[in-house]
Amino acid sequence: MYLSFLGFVRNKSWLALLFCVIPVLIYVWFFSAIALNVNYVAFDDIMILGIIPGFENATLAEKWKQLTTLFPEHRLVFSRSIILLLHSFFGKVNLVWPMIIANICWGLCAFVFYRAFTRVKVNIWYFVPVMWLWFNIQSFENIFWGVSSLCNFGVLLFVLSALYFAVYCPDRIIYSLFFAVAATFTYGNGLMVFPVIGLLFLLTGRRKEFVITLLTTIVIAVIYFIDFTPITQNLDFSNAKQVKEGFFGFFGFLGSIATLTAYGVSPIMLSLAVGTGMLMIAMLLFLYRKQYLILWNSGWLKSRYTNQTALFALSIAIFVGITALALTYKRIPTDTFEGMFKGRYRMYSTLWCISLYFAFLAVSKDRLKTLLSPVIMLLAVGLNLVILQSNFAEAVNNRRAAIVQEFNARYNADWLGIRMFSMDQQHFEKIRGYYQSADPLAEGWNPKIGTDSVVCDSMYKADAIAKTADHIVVSFQNDFFKPVKDYSDGAYVLLKSSGHVYASPPNQFAVPLKTTIRRQMYFSKGAYGSFHVATVEPGVYSIYLLVRQNGKNRIYCTGQTWEEKE
Repeated sequence: MYLSFLGFVRNKSWLALLFCVIPVLIYVWFFSAIALNVNYVAFDDIMILGIIPGFENATLAEKWKQLTTLFPEHRLVFSRSIILLLHSFFGKVNLVWPMIIANICWGLCAFVFYRAFTRVKVNIWYFVPVMWLWFNIQSFENIFWGVSSLCNFGVLLFVLSALYFAVYCPDRIIYSLFFAVAATFTYGNGLMVFPVIGLLFLLTGRRKEFVITLLTTIVIAVIYFIDFTPITQNLDFSNAKQVKEGFFGFFGFLGSIATLTAYGVSPIMLSLAVGTGMLMIAMLLFLYRKQYLILWNSGWLKSRYTNQTALFALSIAIFVGITALALTYKRIPTDTFEGMFKGRYRMYSTLWCISLYFAFLAVSKDRLKTLLSPVIMLLAVGLNLVILQSNFAEAVNNRRAAIVQEFNARYNADWLGIRMFSMDQQHFEKIRGYYQSADPLAEGWNPKIGTDSVVCDSMYKADAIAKTADHIVVSFQNDFFKPVKDYSDGAYVLLKSSGHVYASPPNQFAVPLKTTIRRQMYFSKGAYGSFHVATVEPGVYSIYLLVRQNGKNRIYCTGQTWEEKE
């Protein structure tokens, strides 16, 4: 009965295409709901936009230096070029535009996968899991962070394109090397695609292409590492703690998709990710168990490896593995084990899953593919939807945090966030003029006025005010603060003194999945403002609640204060 059903469905190509389109539509809806013309997360966007003033009148040598200046250890030529092109065409840079370009790069990666998939000669239904895996939103930090979006999504597009041409069009080596160079000057790990390309040419017996790739790698490496000054510590192999964290962090990086949520992950889920990473490597090794001897002989030029799809899958896995090793070596000393699970890294775990699936299609018997592919498809669909449910609230919180970050930077000249990036408020405002973001929390009142002049709609007391670890937490626990116009709506907590005014996003959480299904609700009750004590200057602060609903602000007095001491 199971096989009869599969036989019936496999002939419905239109249904397979529909299942391929649905995750793209979900992804587009998610993007349109959250994306906002605002500097996200840190001030990286501000730093990159800093290339605009003075670039037009610079000499050719100066322009190249500005384009290739390290940030922090990457040469972001692609990102800076996109920013300059947008500014030259439109006279400004709405930060949603680079987000759109970056997410188009992400979508084009799926096109590369499809081109590789067509070489397998199987039913279109087998491509459905690829789409549901690829268009999950676990890397939402990249989706909405202009510079990071261009870097991380751009480098993957160029790397995958370089690998595709090296595997499927080896006679067109110029295309493969072009995309490899583009990847190198998009993000630092893009340089690692060169040895992978060289290995591909070696395994397929193309000695001339291998030599050309080797020489090109040397030239590009020399250009890349001229005046290269590393600013981060490297893993200390004499430090047992670092080695232990690096070992488990490497596997956790590969298996991080298993954590489901991008942030706020429990230790149990981190351990699950480590185990998943080990399992994913074991699965890849198991799939290639009958290919070892063939690959060994090909590496020694005794024969040519001819399974192109298996090579494509293997090349992706090798690139992800090199990236994981490099990140472990560079980030463990500063970010420790937990730092290997940053939201923007999750796309590499997804990419490893894609590699595994292509390897499965390339080396498995037809009967096994027929039996397991429907199960894989259901798992991919379920994983995508669970990740969506688990991360949507955090993505909304990130949007609101970005609004708050700009508010705090605009109305506090000594705000720590600005000082950490070695800039002053005047420079911030100058660069902000290029993207002209809105200031939603300041609409309808002047944040610079004294506390005695703040006009409150009414009284609304906070339910709890406390210092938890290094954070001042102000909570309003009994009301739902539902967005009406967009996800800038919400309940923001304000701390205001005579010389400072700080805002915090509401930090709402998602209810459990079963509650969403049963009660048709998603956000939990309440709003929880949180201020890191390092960002709050000493003083006595009046506490206010700013409720933004349907695009309009209403300020409530709490009658409560907080004293931050030295």
